[in-house]
Amino acid sequence: MRVINRDTGEIISECPTGIRAFNDAGQVVRLSCNQWKCPYCSHVLAWRWSCRVRYGIDLWNLDTFHWTLTLPGEIYSSNFAFKVLKSAWDNLRKQCQRKLPYFHYASFVEIHPHRSGIAHLHVVTMHWCPGRIKDFAHHAGFGYEATETTISGMRAALYVAKYTSKQGQGMPRRFRRVRLSQSWPKLPKTVPEMRVFPPLPRESIWDYLVRVSMETDIAPNVLRERWMDYTQDYNLSSEEGDD
Repeated sequence: MRVINRDTGEIISECPTGIRAFNDAGQVVRLSCNQWKCPYCSHVLAWRWSCRVRYGIDLWNLDTFHWTLTLPGEIYSSNFAFKVLKSAWDNLRKQCQRKLPYFHYASFVEIHPHRSGIAHLHVVTMHWCPGRIKDFAHHAGFGYEATETTISGMRAALYVAKYTSKQGQGMPRRFRRVRLSQSWPKLPKTVPEMRVFPPLPRESIWDYLVRVSMETDIAPNVLRERWMDYTQDYNLSSEEGDD
């Protein structure tokens, strides 16, 4: 998430990773890393997903339901639980697609704090379960502890933000925390208030300064001085070894 100070034009971020870049005014600004493992960005990402879920619910203006699907009680391994969860959700999703004319859904994972990190799944959808939800869930590979309730768009968004932002370090790498149906609408694109030029992968600091200079018409030596001043002010790595 990029928060802009309207007085200075600076992009402000509380992300602790210290990623920085030049903007189109030749100012060094701080950016977010946008990674779930980051304690700050995880909350920003959760907020973004919650906004998209709320947007779809408001756009369709249909009755909305919240399913909670848990895993069988005999599963005690967190790593194994994620494998079962992925398979069980795939089975349940395909069952719904066969039995329903369409299946709009947003599913998100919660790591249960009272079950040794065993995950369970929440699903926001515009459909009643096409069967008794406990039997339907168990047939797909989940446990019998399954519930279905009606929910408002605001509460659904709050659930998404709450559960996706508190996963800690228990989530396997590259495991998809949020899964939306292809039919779920995307948020409208926003127009940024200023351009930012992040460093490219494997780009040396000098090549980066030259590239920004061509975009901003500011001399590379001036940009370098600003970069070094910002580095010293925030006690960041200067990356002088890339020259």
